[in-house]
Amino acid sequence: MRSLMLLVLCSMVLFANTQPYKKAIVFEKITKPTLVKVKLDNEIYQHTTYDYADVRLMSNRGVDGYFIKPHQAQRIDNQQTLTSTSYDRENAKLIYLFKEPFEIETITLNIEDRNFESTVDVYADGKLVRQNDKIFDYTQETGNRNFTVNLPKVKAKEVSIVYHLDKTTSFYKKYKNVKELSQYLTIKSVTFSNNNAIKPIFEITTMVTASILTKEKQSQYLFRTQGIPSNRIELDVVEKNFKRSGAIYASENGETWHHLKSFFYSNSTLNQEHNETIELENRSEYLKLVIDNQDNQALNIRAIKLLTLPNYLYFIANPNETYMLYFGDKNLTKPTYEVESLVDSEVSFITGNFGNMEQLDVTQTVKKISFFEEHKEMLFMLVILLALGTMAYIAFGLLKRTRV
Repeated sequence: MRSLMLLVLCSMVLFANTQPYKKAIVFEKITKPTLVKVKLDNEIYQHTTYDYADVRLMSNRGVDGYFIKPHQAQRIDNQQTLTSTSYDRENAKLIYLFKEPFEIETITLNIEDRNFESTVDVYADGKLVRQNDKIFDYTQETGNRNFTVNLPKVKAKEVSIVYHLDKTTSFYKKYKNVKELSQYLTIKSVTFSNNNAIKPIFEITTMVTASILTKEKQSQYLFRTQGIPSNRIELDVVEKNFKRSGAIYASENGETWHHLKSFFYSNSTLNQEHNETIELENRSEYLKLVIDNQDNQALNIRAIKLLTLPNYLYFIANPNETYMLYFGDKNLTKPTYEVESLVDSEVSFITGNFGNMEQLDVTQTVKKISFFEEHKEMLFMLVILLALGTMAYIAFGLLKRTRV
């Protein structure tokens, strides 16, 4: 058994030495197994393979499981529930304060009272934005109620709500003997909300144009994108009025190209027509744009912007363990771990950070390690067979002794 553990340990050391780069992972101290999320950076993008086949996570115990997944979007804060900072009951006025200016389209009041009818005025930073909106609770009459006031979208740090319980309405005349009718409303809290949707949060990397070649009414623009992934691209174009068609190509070596997509790109100050973003899921070393100029002058494209949804490394960290990410050995094949099926990347996690990238000396071990990685399944089976053979030999010896 000791020999088996020694072989496994040696294998881990050999494996680690195949990688030319490493980064330490730093996160807060934990007391139990915890899901950790660490955002990949451009250095990792630039030195890893397309599908991150070379990435390995190492802890004190050896190789650890992980998975890499983009964070699709971030929900913009579209709802806040506040209690009043002051309540002037005589004037039926409540004031609500936000820490930062907040966009408001809907106000929903949490009112304890039943069987009432009132109008509401709303002030945003002292300005009247809604007047005489009706709120009511017809519990005794029909069971219907409305505690919501809709506003034109307004951004404010202070909101004042003034209600008017008009006892001359037909509702109050009809139910004037009902004991539940109140002189004041008890408003426990108010929920302020807007219709802001879930929006993707992109990281932007700008790549200057490496070269431009114009020939036979077409212009070719070359960009070194260095393996940084993109979900969208934008072009930095000097001209303000144009509408061109084109195609995008990708390459790993700058010589062999494959077509990604065709597109139309436009910008006009005359008719307000803009189409300056191109949806493009890509990760390559080079991008080439071929623009059809027809009989127009070539566009002056100064740079390209890569809009990237952040990609995160997820893993389950254990207390008192240190973690290191190794990468850059393009001879490795992509591993498969069960950790992705065990956890949900949207549940609670702690955020870690990568340290500075360290470059390792692997010149003398690459061939030996590459062989091990390439034949790791066969070697693993040999280890198992060796262990089984040892156990069978011991069992046979015990059996022989028993017979004697």
